[in-house]
Amino acid sequence: MTSLKNVLEEIVVVEVQNQLKQLSKASCEIINLSEVTAFALNRLPALYASNSRGWLQQRKRAHNELRDQVVSAVQNALLGVKRNPDRKDTHITAIKVETPAHVLVNLQKLFSKPSLLWQNVPEAFQETLTLVAQSSGYVELSTYDHNRIREIKSYLRRKGHDNDLENWCQRNTEIPNPDLNSYIISASYSVTNVLEDLVQQEVKNQLVNMANILPLKVGIADISAYVLNRLPPMYATTQQGLALQNRKAKKQMASQIESAVIQAMMTLSKKPRRLAIPLPYLKFDEDCEQAIKELRIIFQRDDITWRNITSLAEYAIAYEQNGMKSWQQQWRMLGQIYSEMYLTPGEAELSLNRNSEGEILIIHTHTREAFGWLADNPKDIGISALRIFPTVAVIELHSSVLDFSVSYTREDMVADGII
Repeated sequence: MTSLKNVLEEIVVVEVQNQLKQLSKASCEIINLSEVTAFALNRLPALYASNSRGWLQQRKRAHNELRDQVVSAVQNALLGVKRNPDRKDTHITAIKVETPAHVLVNLQKLFSKPSLLWQNVPEAFQETLTLVAQSSGYVELSTYDHNRIREIKSYLRRKGHDNDLENWCQRNTEIPNPDLNSYIISASYSVTNVLEDLVQQEVKNQLVNMANILPLKVGIADISAYVLNRLPPMYATTQQGLALQNRKAKKQMASQIESAVIQAMMTLSKKPRRLAIPLPYLKFDEDCEQAIKELRIIFQRDDITWRNITSLAEYAIAYEQNGMKSWQQQWRMLGQIYSEMYLTPGEAELSLNRNSEGEILIIHTHTREAFGWLADNPKDIGISALRIFPTVAVIELHSSVLDFSVSYTREDMVADGII
């Protein structure tokens, strides 16, 4: 969740989609939306904003001053970017580009609710589980598939749940929220400006060095937006492109970034900061945080995050479809282990697999601190795991920020005297 955004991203994506409508289906199939978007954005000035007022001003400028440039940049991008099936590029890892908006779109599809808002996700999740328990045909259910709805409606009427489906269908056909549509446009593409991370890190470093000499406090997002608007954007859509742009930026722009950050800090610190309203789309991210908190309470799992909620929902639905209720108890048991690991909610996520030797408890940590603490205290984890899952054969500890893992085997548990 970021507190600054280039307003041209949404404008360019909409323009790409509009121009694609004029092309044949065959032409559209060889065009990669993300690559076209990145190509165009790299040939346009950056228009970052860090608050609602700046967002509106930048959008106004984009429409008044850059309209023709945007159209031209997209036209050139469509001509210059073609999908090459023989190219072996790797998509940027989800942790770099995935946002709550991407996840919300996935949940809208999973729950068959195209207008779903984050604030309604907990309710939609539980409604879906109820529908699945009542009908094994949930996967085929679509708001536009009237035949399927009629079948399930008939089934529920026989079971005395006609009103439940009636309400569900009505909620599922609401007019889409315009703000929501704007928010989830970002889920239609996967690009990242490598300068964002580099600039924000430089801002943090300089704030430490200059904190005592600045006349007024300034925010990281405000400084970063100021700097990014004075640098040429460097968007990438693949791991290879990301690495290339990173090397280029560090080699050719390091001193420029440093001087731009210092200049921005000195300039902005002299101006009293007005009470700023956050960027418009951040209200949905706040709703996301609240929804995740509610889901943690409902399912008694503090390891639920916006990054893993889709896979967890798919897991629960799959079990319900097969009439298997064991997932509910397993989730509570995993939640119990998590509560004994002295981690804050969302610092790690737990899952349980099985092989011929027994159960495997897998822990994915999201911070170096969490990984370090757990790696230093395997015995404590083992005690909790064995009490909940007596046949656990191994505990695997992974990290999303480190490239190695740690295993705590049953033999290790014996050696530590906990078996």
